[in-house]
Amino acid sequence: MAVVINTNYSATIASNNLAASNSSLQKSLNRLSSGSKIVTPSDDAGGLAVSMKLSAAAKRQGAVATNVGNSVSFLQTQDGALKVAAKVLDRMSELKTLYEDATKNTSDQANYDTEFKALSAQLNSIASEKFNGISLFAST
Repeated sequence: MAVVINTNYSATIASNNLAASNSSLQKSLNRLSSGSKIVTPSDDAGGLAVSMKLSAAAKRQGAVATNVGNSVSFLQTQDGALKVAAKVLDRMSELKTLYEDATKNTSDQANYDTEFKALSAQLNSIASEKFNGISLFAST
């Protein structure tokens, strides 16, 4: 006696088609939910490599923009300090001229000298100013 296994060939083909359809549907839903055409490396390996390269370049550009912004802030801070230093030097020059006036008594000259010394200390303070721990005017 021969053994016969009955199969439903049409049902097997329908099941395989259903599995393939479900797989395609799952891929499409993954792409839609992620908002990206490439969800896994198997979708498009070359495209994924290009995408990763462009993403890295965009992140580097963001870092460059941050560095440029920090440099601008540093220079603006330095400019402000230099403007204050210029005003201090102008006042020191004025005090020296006033000090040398022959009509001033020693009390006036002592007052000019006191202010001159205070301005000199302020000038030294400006010279040692820092921006985020970096000296504004040091060469190193």
